[in-house]
Amino acid sequence: MSYYNKKPVAIGDLIKSYIDKYPRKKELKRGMVLSVLPKVAGKQINEQIINAWFREDTLCLKVSNQSWRQEVHMQRYALMQRLNKEVRGNIIREIVVY
Repeated sequence: MSYYNKKPVAIGDLIKSYIDKYPRKKELKRGMVLSVLPKVAGKQINEQIINAWFREDTLCLKVSNQSWRQEVHMQRYALMQRLNKEVRGNIIREIVVY
């Protein structure tokens, strides 16, 4: 089939197709989670997060003080759902707050 006979494809569909075939898809998605964390967590919570990293399927969050640690801990399930939805995958299985 000639290159010129193909139908146009939306750039979003091309990117999704590329990500689906990417050999290190899980690592890529984890990076995507970390990049959207500030937007999804919101300004107040994001200002309290000192560090964020993955340990396998667990997102680890280091928070500035104990009162904020409790707040983030209470919201961890909802935050996990929003992050997974944002990156279109079930990347985070658990969030641990330190």
